Amino acid sequence: RHPEAFREVAALAELLGAPVIDLQARLNMPTRHPLNFTGSEAMLNLADLVLALDTGDLFRALHRLDRTTHEKRSRIRAGCAIVDIGLMELRSSKWSEDIGQFQPVDLSITADTRLALPALRVLLEKHRTPKWSERRAQLEKNNATLRAEVVERSREKWDASPLEPARLASEVWDAIKDEDWVLTANDLEDWAWKIWDIDSPARWPGRSLGTATQIGISIGVALAHRGDGKLIVDIQPDGDLLFDPGALWTAANLRLPMLLVMYNNRAYYNDWEHQLRVAEKRGTDKAKANIGMDLSEPAPDFAMLARSFGWYSEGPIDDPKEVGPALRRAIDVIRKEGRPALLDTIVRKRELTRFR
Repeated sequence: RHPEAFREVAALAELLGAPVIDLQARLNMPTRHPLNFTGSEAMLNLADLVLALDTGDLFRALHRLDRTTHEKRSRIRAGCAIVDIGLMELRSSKWSEDIGQFQPVDLSITADTRLALPALRVLLEKHRTPKWSERRAQLEKNNATLRAEVVERSREKWDASPLEPARLASEVWDAIKDEDWVLTANDLEDWAWKIWDIDSPARWPGRSLGTATQIGISIGVALAHRGDGKLIVDIQPDGDLLFDPGALWTAANLRLPMLLVMYNNRAYYNDWEHQLRVAEKRGTDKAKANIGMDLSEPAPDFAMLARSFGWYSEGPIDDPKEVGPALRRAIDVIRKEGRPALLDTIVRKRELTRFR
């Protein structure tokens, strides 16, 4: 999001005392802002009006999808008004993730939000009431409670091996929080969003993709920041890297300041999940869903691979107590030697959920 529009989203929310839910295609609000309720289905269900800003697939944003049966459930209650502002009406999309249904709205405004949001805020300022401030204060209390619950949940299975994504996200954050860092794409199943202080669009360029795009995106981000002193952090899925392992040579050759932390569940797990859903729908054997997807026999040695391309590397690491010290050693090498570093951390497989 444009830096000016980024600031205006928070300013509008603060004026109205309105919760903000970020769809996480890009950073739209600081993750620790007390009105940021990203991921709160309950908060969305309470809304009597939804203001959608630059939302590509509005029907998808307002519905949960059963990825096996394609059943759709509304995230908002009946009668909730919808106002849509943005330029998405001017584009068409055939992306397979789109549910593809038209979302009726009460008011649709085609506008650049960088210009529209400050104008809207000026208009609303004239109608400010004490209730808005009271609502904001209550929401900020609710937000503090939710954040405390998130911290508590992040400690569940804290010492598990393979690592829990929450533990890995916590360890990475502890290692980089005093650095000038940029997270390139993957957010460890939202745990980076929940734990890290992502305070600027410059910290996170956007959502991760797949099929060899993550390593390319990360190298592109590192090239954009080459020479400015930033530490580039790539949470790198193993299956994605196997599509283009030669990209590691490019990063080493260009001496990019990359800290690559493997999100290694030893599987092409996105497709594994798909095979499980197909098996359930067709009534076939789910035990065979791992065929062609399981990467554990033999398990690729990403640390050895990285060393062969000139990276500093450690791993595989499946003991969570070893992650923090390894991260600090890797960052020290990046800062002192000016070459990239890879840690091969082993993470449990994602939990299969019905609705998304």
